[in-house]
Amino acid sequence: MSFIFTDEQTMLLDAATRLVEENGGSAAVRAAGASDRGYDAAVWQQMVEMGWSAIVVPEAQGGLGLGQVELSIVAAAAGRALLPSPLLSTAIAARALVLAGTPAQQDRWLPQIAAGELTATVALTGVEGCYRPGDVAATLRTDGDGYRLDGSAGFVLDGHDAGLIIVAAKLDGEIRFVAVPRGEAGLSAERLPWLDITRAAARLGFDNVTVPADAVMAGGRFADVLAFANATLAAEQMGAAAAALDITVDYAKQRVQFGQPIGAFQAVKHALADLALLVEAATSAVWYAAACADQRPEEFAEAAATAKLMASDAIVKCSADMIHYHGGIGYTWEHDAHLYFRRGRTSASLFGDADAQTKIIADAIGLGAETNDAA
Repeated sequence: MSFIFTDEQTMLLDAATRLVEENGGSAAVRAAGASDRGYDAAVWQQMVEMGWSAIVVPEAQGGLGLGQVELSIVAAAAGRALLPSPLLSTAIAARALVLAGTPAQQDRWLPQIAAGELTATVALTGVEGCYRPGDVAATLRTDGDGYRLDGSAGFVLDGHDAGLIIVAAKLDGEIRFVAVPRGEAGLSAERLPWLDITRAAARLGFDNVTVPADAVMAGGRFADVLAFANATLAAEQMGAAAAALDITVDYAKQRVQFGQPIGAFQAVKHALADLALLVEAATSAVWYAAACADQRPEEFAEAAATAKLMASDAIVKCSADMIHYHGGIGYTWEHDAHLYFRRGRTSASLFGDADAQTKIIADAIGLGAETNDAA
């Protein structure tokens, strides 16, 4: 398995870094996050023009047909600046269509996603925000030649704005994905006032929504979609954690106490070194998971859970210490340390918290029954 970027991947990284540097910054991020959409449409258009919306879409549907490594490269770059965009939600929805969609469903939706004509998202959880199969709160029932969709979903990324929603719903005890376009009668969306202002999320309601038979996808791919979601989110978290650490280290070199920079004190040095180890471990886990997705799919579920677990730990601790080592200014809303802290706390719970990831890893190494009995 190769962990070295190809020339094309290095070019993608350089281009992604430039885009984020040109469009990031505190004022831009705060303004975009506070807008009605939750992101800057002009910046998203730049991402589309660079092919980001087409990365995981197969070439047959007008995409680039690339893999998880390339998607993780751009996700990590966006994560460094906490740049608001529908990249994460749309990429996961595209993955769901690739994994579970029929050729006709893929031909209908994926070319629009690749071209940036359509943003999409996935609704994978109930209103409580848990991601176990039993927590899915949307249901399908047969209605003539089609179905009716009822229930709800919580914490749906960009759910108030996305043009297509891939809904996880229960049908005869099995979880099936359903493609629901925005504007369908009975579909309601309410943007949530949650902790992270750099990422929009919504609560969706489904009240007797008409679902044609050709909008229902194959079952059995819920866990696979979650694994790809966690691997991509982990890359974004890793980028954010690295940025939080870099900002804190730079400040420790500048802030003077008792006649010298605080970074010269042993306690601060060792604490920041510990954070560097967390970021390095998360980085290794993220790239291993991405490589597994493309080269060792049999290891991917465990690798994705490991990456999410380690990247969550890194961003939560790096952002908390970012506030701490910035002193009084770090506790003010005007400082960006709060943005990283809020992103860290919310992203740690998205697509399954630490307990959920630990269970996946335990199952993968053959301890699932033992850990369930102990619990």
